[in-house]
Amino acid sequence: MKRPINVAIIGAGGKRAMAFAEYISQHPEDAKLVAMADSNIEKTKCIKNYFNLDADIYSDIKEIVKRSDVEAVVVCTPDNAHLIPVVEALKSNKNIFIEKPLATTLADCDAMIEAAKNSMAVCYLGFNLRHSPGYEKVHNLITQGKLGKITTIEANEWYYGGKDYFRRWNRFSSLSGGLWLTKACHDFDLITWMAGGKPKSVYAVSSLSHYKSKPNAALRCRDCPLKDTCPDFHDLDKPSNGSLAPLLSKLEYKMQQDGPMAPDLCLFNSEKDTFDNGIAVIQYDNDIRATYTVNVLAAKTTRQMKIIGTEGMVELDIADGIVIFTKRHTNEVIQYDLKKDMLTSHGGADEKIFADFFNLCRNGGTPRSGLDDGRLAVRISLAAGKSDDIDMPVKI
Repeated sequence: MKRPINVAIIGAGGKRAMAFAEYISQHPEDAKLVAMADSNIEKTKCIKNYFNLDADIYSDIKEIVKRSDVEAVVVCTPDNAHLIPVVEALKSNKNIFIEKPLATTLADCDAMIEAAKNSMAVCYLGFNLRHSPGYEKVHNLITQGKLGKITTIEANEWYYGGKDYFRRWNRFSSLSGGLWLTKACHDFDLITWMAGGKPKSVYAVSSLSHYKSKPNAALRCRDCPLKDTCPDFHDLDKPSNGSLAPLLSKLEYKMQQDGPMAPDLCLFNSEKDTFDNGIAVIQYDNDIRATYTVNVLAAKTTRQMKIIGTEGMVELDIADGIVIFTKRHTNEVIQYDLKKDMLTSHGGADEKIFADFFNLCRNGGTPRSGLDDGRLAVRISLAAGKSDDIDMPVKI
């Protein structure tokens, strides 16, 4: 019988912390949440109480890492604030799970990798989509040689809910690295995992096509003359119906109200320095080319991937949960219906990556995605951002 791992979450007031807290509440045999830390104590209390967890709450992360009963630390702080909690946890030889991206600078990546060399701890980078049954099947078909020599990879992310980035800290490059990092790093990692080569160069273009300043709108939805007709209106009075997100929104309003992170901040008039749609082209050293499109103006949310090789083609739409493999020359089509395994968050990936992390904490082993994978994704993301800025391809 397996023993539950004692876990602490740092950055416990955010969305990914909520996912971990929910998993732990549903799988007490796997993990026990014993400590939580965040600068926003009220949101942390709300999440703790919502999932009925028995965890101590701290404002100082050093108080957590010095606890002898804490075996694993989950880092869910904003993207630019991973370094200190990761290094502190590794100094105390705590197993760590770091939310993607690893960092917003290569210097921070290198500092964490160096700290990991002096620790026996498990260091897991949260590229959860590698664990989605759909992407696992695509990767298995590639490694089994079913597609022959890969030539091109096409990846698309359409994210209706991504518009909310323009109300959150993600809209500032200083905190998130911009959407080329905070959002695209997931897909750059997936593409590289599928390609099996080293990225050589990237060319990226983007635009803030829709969520530009709107003079006839207010800064906050509650004050806006367009609120009765605006499809992006955020209703602070909407009943929570017992779900957590509206409860946190009301709490955020209570604390922020007129602040820069008010939950009803206008998507158009909020201060921002990122984009709402973009395309990147990546060249790999093994003669593979890849394209990636991210668009938060989409009418639905999904990720898609299409990979073409000399012996066949594979297609995946994560919302459908079906992998389609078509053999070249014969046009024989094989469908893999994985819907029942992809019903939970991120196409079934979250539960699997959390379970894998806790299993490694108990038994040791190599993470499916580690710090070096995280650093490579950051390299691609930063190069894409630079390319977008100068309108030229950039070597990686």
